[in-house]
Amino acid sequence: MRAGLLTLLCLGGGGVAFAVPAAAQTGVASCPDFAPGRVVLDVQVAPLRTDYSQSIRQLAQKPGRRPTAGRTANAHIMGLAAIQYNQQWQVGVVTASLGQGRYCGAAQTLTVTFGYDERTVYVARELPQGSCIHGEVLAHEMRHVAVDEQLLREYVPALKRRLEDVVARARPVQGRSERQVMAAIEQPIRAAMRQLIEEFGRERNARQARVDTPAEYDRIGRSCNGEINRYIGGV
Repeated sequence: MRAGLLTLLCLGGGGVAFAVPAAAQTGVASCPDFAPGRVVLDVQVAPLRTDYSQSIRQLAQKPGRRPTAGRTANAHIMGLAAIQYNQQWQVGVVTASLGQGRYCGAAQTLTVTFGYDERTVYVARELPQGSCIHGEVLAHEMRHVAVDEQLLREYVPALKRRLEDVVARARPVQGRSERQVMAAIEQPIRAAMRQLIEEFGRERNARQARVDTPAEYDRIGRSCNGEINRYIGGV
């Protein structure tokens, strides 16, 4: 990179680097005054799908919630709320040449996409649509959907505040190459994103477990005059 240019580069998700003119930095030992970094958070929620085509056996093979306490080893999965959540992030880094083979850089923008990529509610095809037990199982799975939606509403503001804090606390970084500078800027952001996603997953598991209680399974089993027993005898 030629001295006298500030360069904006993207990390985390790829992108096209571009440069904008700035005051010459050759021979300057300290970093210039970079503009404060900012966080852009894009929340995505996929449309909710329903699928009544899968059999009890097929639902048992799908990844999803693990059986909770009170479910027997031969318990049947009559419904499932399957969700896939993910995050992508990209940090725009401004760098400047300090001369003598030194570079300085700082995070300018952190763009995060977070949310649910896929949401599907399954009810086993053995349960006739419109039947009492089909409605009970569907209502149970919709409670899981409501938990996910509420958690996302609560989590997004906290996620943005914590990321803004990470960016605000970051200081300009010096290095012997732009790549070295960018790697140093990226490291704390990557660590923060990993921690935040792990916390989100733990909280989601805890909240969903409060829906899948032994009492709830017993209630569904007794509902509709025990209608569910008509459909699991041969499974």
